[in-house]
Amino acid sequence: MFRLVAALGLLILLAGCQVHLTVDTRVEADGSGTVAVGVGLDDEALAKVGDLGAQLRVEDLRASGWTVTGPTREGDGFTWVRATKPFADPAGATAVLNEVNGADGAFGGWTVARGSSPLSTSYSVTGAVDLTRGMETFTDQALRDALGGDPYGGGIAALEAEQGRPVADMVDVQVTVEVPGATRTFAPSLADADPTPVKVTASKVGPLVSVAVVVVVLMVGGALLVVLRRRASRHRGGARSWSARS
Repeated sequence: MFRLVAALGLLILLAGCQVHLTVDTRVEADGSGTVAVGVGLDDEALAKVGDLGAQLRVEDLRASGWTVTGPTREGDGFTWVRATKPFADPAGATAVLNEVNGADGAFGGWTVARGSSPLSTSYSVTGAVDLTRGMETFTDQALRDALGGDPYGGGIAALEAEQGRPVADMVDVQVTVEVPGATRTFAPSLADADPTPVKVTASKVGPLVSVAVVVVVLMVGGALLVVLRRRASRHRGGARSWSARS
């Protein structure tokens, strides 16, 4: 998975236009779920890149359990390459997120948790998106060492000078986390000085609580019905007594 995200940096250098990066984490009620990563290029960027499919090597991703689709032009006008991988439990979610660009990368150290009791089930996703290293977020130490500390060989500075804008303005990052009962979207930037904290929590009422609520509603409803019937009976009795005196 690292190679797909790292390819984002190379595509920016080739394109110098607009690139979207999305990372979506969805946790289901039983604690399983999916992590989905997408890289999208606008038409101008795509024209500069050329054959996007040839630029990306995804055989190893598929071999490690990722489902890769695209490049496909979608309704937003961008051409997307998307990769999705399921996880069976919260521990698996953390492992998959670490695969996105390494355990020490932007998504390293996330915690996904699910707690269950007869009364409720709770869900929690906490962590941070750390883009404070800018484009170096999408490289690894071996590549940095091989290129003397600059993984892009001075290309970022040249690209910014050519475009007249910082590379952070060329990359839109959107991170979405969904758990049962809550969804939040975060928009970290390559220009951030601090990591973007992520925290999404929610809880669902357990079956015993649901049954208890139904029982209480039925009891209250039954008691109210008895009171209304007694009042109606007294009202009818009073009406007959008044009629007899008349």
